[in-house]
Amino acid sequence: MRKVFLIFGIAAITLVGCKNVEKNEVSTEGAPETPETVNSNITEVDSHNSENSLDWAGVYEGTTPCADCSGIKTVLDLRKDKTFILSQTYLGKPAGENEFTQTGNFVWDRAGKMIRLKTESGAFQYDVGENKLWMLDVKRNRIEGDLADMYILKKRIQ
Repeated sequence: MRKVFLIFGIAAITLVGCKNVEKNEVSTEGAPETPETVNSNITEVDSHNSENSLDWAGVYEGTTPCADCSGIKTVLDLRKDKTFILSQTYLGKPAGENEFTQTGNFVWDRAGKMIRLKTESGAFQYDVGENKLWMLDVKRNRIEGDLADMYILKKRIQ
């Protein structure tokens, strides 16, 4: 008889314990919104990005690969008023035919992470980091592979 009471007792405790767990789960569906419930549903968004957190204005330089020369010496001056000067020198080409300079405006993407230079010859896109610019491909991805490091322009520290 004791064993029967013991088994019933354990079963009762188990059932009561399960019911308590269900009671602890509170549904807010259909409940009126209070300041506490509204604030508990808010996900804090980090508004820091390259545009507003980095000292991005300045002169960046590097030598990018070239199909028919030994490289393209690239100097990009980004200014706080969102204008730029882009100078490209094709190394190994005759003087007078190897230097090109373009000026214009640039725009930030919505996330404040990438810039796009608007030039006469097309557009250049860069991912902006701490003292570096990564040249992007047409799909706005960083260039990868063996030559990936050559597509990084480094900020000239003055």
